[in-house]
Amino acid sequence: MPLRLFKIRGVAVGSGMLLLFGGIAIAMWYFTSLFLQNVLGYSALQAGLGQTPAAVTFMVITRWAAALLPRTGVRPLVLAGSGCFVAGFGWLSLAHADSGYVTSVLGPTLLIAVGIGLTFPTIMAAATAGVPDSDAGIIGGLAQTASQVGGSIGLAVLATAASARAAMEAGGSSPAAALAAGYGLVFLMAAGLGLAIAVVSLLLPRQQRG
Repeated sequence: MPLRLFKIRGVAVGSGMLLLFGGIAIAMWYFTSLFLQNVLGYSALQAGLGQTPAAVTFMVITRWAAALLPRTGVRPLVLAGSGCFVAGFGWLSLAHADSGYVTSVLGPTLLIAVGIGLTFPTIMAAATAGVPDSDAGIIGGLAQTASQVGGSIGLAVLATAASARAAMEAGGSSPAAALAAGYGLVFLMAAGLGLAIAVVSLLLPRQQRG
């Protein structure tokens, strides 16, 4: 891995954002599924179906963002997506054992899916922009690795936080309520990651198109 490539601002900043994004993805797809199953009592199949609207939304928004990127540049899309993360995860953190699916899970996950659709392809474009053709393969691999490493670290940190919070709540709450408190902390931390992505994106060149 030639370290000289990190002198390209888009590569360095984009890789940093992808590390943070890995935690966002884990919080969205993994911990939302756990919430549906362990708190609301859904089966694995029902939880998967419950996440399908968000998956469809993500795919639609991704195509739209890719078409919009040449006109807007990277930063506006990342900031818009980060706003969706903060709002969506903040909303999702309010869900509890007696919550309904539509108002407490579907609504916020759709909003988060919009954020993922806006940010993921945009950050990938930022992380690979301005790279010599001879280094394109290396940078593509670096971008994918950054996202995967971020997901692995995010899973470890978020799972530990959820377990610790649930253990604190276990004495005076039902098991479902204790787990909901743990997942709520995870979603608040994910909102913080969304805010961090917005801050890091300010280091990108203002007119970068990807």
